[in-house]
Amino acid sequence: MSHLVVCGLNYHSSPIAIRERFTIPQSCLKHALEALKRLPHVTEAVLLSTCNRTEVYAVVSDVQAGWREIDFFFSSTQQIGDHGALKPNFKLLREDVAVHLFRVAAGLDSMVLGEAQIMAQVKEAHQAALEAKTAGPILDHLFMLALNCGKRVRSETEMGRRAVSVSSAALELARGQVGALGNLNVAVVGAGRMAQICVKLLLSEEGTGSVKLLNRTPERLEEFVKNNLPNLHRLNTEVSFDDRYEAAAKANLVIVSTSAPKTILNLDELNAAREKHGKKSTCIIDISVPRNVDPRVQEIEDISLFNSDALSNIVTRNLEEREACIAGAEAIVFEALDAFHGWQRSQLVGPTIAELREKIESIRLEHMVKTSSARTSSSHPEEIEHISRAIVNQILHQPTVQLKATKDYEILRQQAEALRTLFSLDPLSCTHAARSQRRKRSHAGD
Repeated sequence: MSHLVVCGLNYHSSPIAIRERFTIPQSCLKHALEALKRLPHVTEAVLLSTCNRTEVYAVVSDVQAGWREIDFFFSSTQQIGDHGALKPNFKLLREDVAVHLFRVAAGLDSMVLGEAQIMAQVKEAHQAALEAKTAGPILDHLFMLALNCGKRVRSETEMGRRAVSVSSAALELARGQVGALGNLNVAVVGAGRMAQICVKLLLSEEGTGSVKLLNRTPERLEEFVKNNLPNLHRLNTEVSFDDRYEAAAKANLVIVSTSAPKTILNLDELNAAREKHGKKSTCIIDISVPRNVDPRVQEIEDISLFNSDALSNIVTRNLEEREACIAGAEAIVFEALDAFHGWQRSQLVGPTIAELREKIESIRLEHMVKTSSARTSSSHPEEIEHISRAIVNQILHQPTVQLKATKDYEILRQQAEALRTLFSLDPLSCTHAARSQRRKRSHAGD
């Protein structure tokens, strides 16, 4: 029997000091998925790891055993800190998993309500699991529905137009600290998606300020500047990553957003750079997970340091104007849930009825052969054929109607399993769903 589960932790219940220990870098994602698939009771797995959440979506053959194995996965992959090994602190089962994922994809569960990046992150998690062959028919279909749900929320409600990304929320926080951003000397460390969004928004500000963009990989900077950026003359990508302390010391605003597993701006080195290049009031916003700025930097005079948890204050301020969008978005989420329920029912009803009909038809044919050998010349084979088919249809009518009418998935599952047991049918597998998914992709590629 297959059970849908999700285990993990997110910003609702875990501070950044805990979340950063569970972050799975993109470079380790395939290895982590393969480790999940090797767990004895896990048959499918998708791993969603962002700055605000690390969640394992799985199909397990036994719920309690599956949860224990995923707990072990977390304890064996986390960065062990002063608190010792930790376990994921939320677990959901069956339809609650679907609702949670749909809300995540819609941006309803984000720290910044409606943020756009989460859609791309859900898509990347799904694609990575497909490439690693850890997403089977159930999770594949669930994630396709989630992505469609997210698209609908952004196109059919004001959520997409009013959404504030983590990057723009960081700049809103910066404005509250240092005022208008257009004339500032800004250093952005990192060239990932959020860092690039920050740079685009900063260059869009009116003014004559400069934006230095530093990254370990120059090729990524070269690709970025090929985009149609506003006020490109204000962007400087020539500063070496090794000169990040000098750039930070000279800047009014520093935004750090990299995937480095440890701090890249440390207290002593930054102090030394400020002594050399002059001390000035500086706002540093570290939106990396794990944190890339030594928390002790906050002790330096004239430096204000913020991490991603500080963005929750912006969320609170923006919630009121977005409440009107939430109801419409939640309605789309539950439409997606209905679609998932319908798909689940089809995976039970269709194969069960087909195999039951096949079983009874084989019995009918067997007795037709016996009857045929005993017929006399006065027999009417066509009439016997017609009557026997009518009997089969009559026998199957009520079970078919009952199965199709049952809305509750758990009751439907019990009914389907009972029929399979009574008529000695094979246990239901995901074969039919897998064939359906392959046919769907084949037609999409035509």
